[in-house]
Amino acid sequence: MQAAFLWLQTGQVAFEKNVFLFIFSAGGGIALGTILSLMIMAFRQFLVRSSANVISSQTLIYLLTPFCIYFLAEKVGVSGIIAVVTAGLVHNSETTRSRFSSPRQMHLGMQLVNFSNAVLNSFVFVVLGLSLERIIFDQRHNISNSLRWLIIGGLVYFLLLIVRYVYARFFIVDCTNRTAVLFALGGVHGTVTLAMTFSILNNGISQVLFNEIILIETVVIILSMLMSTVIFKILLPVDVDELNKATQLKILRNELVIVGIQHVKTMKLSDKVREIVIYDLRDQVQKNTLNAFFNQWRSVTTDKTTLTSIQSVEQRRALMQAFDAERKFLYDLAKNHMVNSEYIYDLFSEILLSESLVLDPQNQVI
Repeated sequence: MQAAFLWLQTGQVAFEKNVFLFIFSAGGGIALGTILSLMIMAFRQFLVRSSANVISSQTLIYLLTPFCIYFLAEKVGVSGIIAVVTAGLVHNSETTRSRFSSPRQMHLGMQLVNFSNAVLNSFVFVVLGLSLERIIFDQRHNISNSLRWLIIGGLVYFLLLIVRYVYARFFIVDCTNRTAVLFALGGVHGTVTLAMTFSILNNGISQVLFNEIILIETVVIILSMLMSTVIFKILLPVDVDELNKATQLKILRNELVIVGIQHVKTMKLSDKVREIVIYDLRDQVQKNTLNAFFNQWRSVTTDKTTLTSIQSVEQRRALMQAFDAERKFLYDLAKNHMVNSEYIYDLFSEILLSESLVLDPQNQVI
């Protein structure tokens, strides 16, 4: 990309120099990303196995790692993006072999990473929308007078389709023509495309040219969304299991909660504890009405349902036994191959997360 802009500005292509810069940038990014990620990984693994380990500090180090590696790589003069991707590969391998060394830390880290991904990916399109509003308002006369940006955007998108098709057809083993077509159409050219577009802002190009590039990339992004949505609807068969997944999960969740409640009713519990436990179990399927919630909230707020220490232990054990009955119900379904395993794992993980709220001694919800 830098070579292309250098050629645009000077009219000369320094091939040998640009090849060397490319190798230095990409290779340096791989080397630096590998070295830094290994050092950070070793430091974090040392902390996990020491008495000085703090979950919040570990999580902060993990979340800041890609930013630190990126800015340091750019400061050195190598590719920050490649350095971060390389570091990501290293840390993925780390995760698979250290997930049980500190489960709370691992779970918190995964949730924060998923949340950050969702926020940052959405933020990219917010930036795109704000930039488009400004560009369209400032360049509305030029946009209406010339459709060059639209034509170029369409050509770029179809060239991308051809490149992806050729790659899939000839470089992926046992790739059929249909698979190559699906591969070419798959994927939305959104986050990375826009990030690369904004990275050229400081390459000495004019604001007018940059605005046109933004419009071209917007055409590519929108076409990648629309074409795959429309054509996949025609080419791909309807996934009945996916369509029915929400309904099946709802039915299974209702059944397992009924099993849990029935088990609680057979236990020797005080009326107050039984009422609270059944309310909690019904919350798994959102069966409690808004009025019931406010009644419970008002009782807790006014200390009317404050449990004694013995009753709190009784409540905890009742919930644990109810969750155990729910898990056994799911296990029997899985053992007899009566339900899709994916549904079982989904609901099983929900029960385990619910039970973790009961078992965590640092949690104050009971």
